[in-house]
Amino acid sequence: MYGQLLAKKNKERIVSLQKLTQTEDTWFAQNINLITVEQVQLATLHKILYQVVQGLLKKNQQRHLQIIHPEQTKSVQENVLTLLAEYDDLLRDAIPLPIYIFIWQISSLERLSNCNEVVDDVLDILEWYFIHQNEQVEAFDEEDLDHEEIIDLYKDAIEEQDTDAQFQLGEYYSAIDGEYFRPEKSIKWFELAASQGNADAQYALGNFYFEGLGVQENYNRAFILYEAAAKQGHPDAANNLADMYFNGEGVLENLVLAKKWFDFAAQQGVAEAMFTLGIIYEQGLGIDKNEEQACSYYRRSAEAGYVEAQYRLGGIYLEGRLGQPKDVNRGLFWYEKAAEQYHVDAFYDLGFIWSQGLTGIRNIEKGIHWFKQAALQGDLEAKLQLGHIYNKGEGIARNIKEAIKWYGLAAEAGSEEAAILLQELKGK
Repeated sequence: MYGQLLAKKNKERIVSLQKLTQTEDTWFAQNINLITVEQVQLATLHKILYQVVQGLLKKNQQRHLQIIHPEQTKSVQENVLTLLAEYDDLLRDAIPLPIYIFIWQISSLERLSNCNEVVDDVLDILEWYFIHQNEQVEAFDEEDLDHEEIIDLYKDAIEEQDTDAQFQLGEYYSAIDGEYFRPEKSIKWFELAASQGNADAQYALGNFYFEGLGVQENYNRAFILYEAAAKQGHPDAANNLADMYFNGEGVLENLVLAKKWFDFAAQQGVAEAMFTLGIIYEQGLGIDKNEEQACSYYRRSAEAGYVEAQYRLGGIYLEGRLGQPKDVNRGLFWYEKAAEQYHVDAFYDLGFIWSQGLTGIRNIEKGIHWFKQAALQGDLEAKLQLGHIYNKGEGIARNIKEAIKWYGLAAEAGSEEAAILLQELKGK
């Protein structure tokens, strides 16, 4: 189905380009319709790229064209690759990085198995050439290039229909930051690999549909993809599938099936699944409550690095819950582990513990340190507590200026209490 949608989109883009080229370029106006046929020829695409690269060189450095080998002595593909190799520096200054890589990728192809996917990239090149070519191009250094690796992946994805290469191309595009981030490119390659049963691609594509990233949010589609990947043994897909059953997203709530898939994911080492099993056993969701099991899953999840489990386990030990003896040191240990991962509630709780002396030892400086960490993350209560500490001057010298500062920040964040105290201090 996605392939049909991509083909339809390609045809619409070609029609727009045909209208544009009629007034701007005779060669393209006469030849662009060649890529509308059902089985486009690779040689046709190479000819188009040759015209694009030659046009760029004529515009930027016409005097150098005389050393290009005569076209009749080489194939069209060889001519394109010759131009790219001989004028690499010039072209890198004239072409945006994604377009530059597309040209290399397509020029390097020797067979064409997935026409729609390649035509989509050719159309990106042509749209840039005719619409955005005169825009300023940000120069990129050679160290920014990984085009040799991407060319190899592209060749494997297209020529060999290698689903792992298709998945890796999807990952490549999803990892790009800034102006070149193109989620639709990731989706294209994930869709191609997922349709051939690649579990990693099914999982990744499920995330795109679940989050509405580059596509319209679609829980039903996400559920289908997660289920397909989970049935192939994909641990993270199993966890997400369990979440959907657990929360009734895209499917009716089913705690039995949720636990089944959480169990599977936890056995495969997914820390988030272990944490959710802890919640299930602690609250008795669909099963009998079991504090020992709940604590065991929280501990396993925390030890695997899951920050929410670390924070919850800290609270369990500090309060002596779930059948555990109260242990302040172990509680602080896990709160600090969570704080290392910038857990804002852990920041706040550590500030409160030390400023109030809940360990038996009061340390205002440590309290201030942790409250400031929470405040920097936008925590309103931490800003209010800092205002109190500086206003009351307990354990440190009173500092009205700092108190006004923190009450002001808390008031700006919506604290009525801070606003009242701020007015009182300013009125003195």
